[in-house]
Amino acid sequence: MPCSEVIKELLKQLDRDGSGTVSAKELLAGLQCDDIKEEQVKEFIKKIDKNGDGELNVDELMDFFSSIGL
Repeated sequence: MPCSEVIKELLKQLDRDGSGTVSAKELLAGLQCDDIKEEQVKEFIKKIDKNGDGELNVDELMDFFSSIGL
């Protein structure tokens, strides 16, 4: 499966409300890690959220994964 399809599937799995984006709450729920706080997730999103809406879309996720070599 091409990387872009994997990222689209990841977004689909995380996007609980079907909005086409992933919020901090959705990402936090998907991470299933008690050590990570919502504020930390919001800071992460802020760093890669190019359109400034506070959520991640498929293009932003693809850009992020590309930037780290995936």
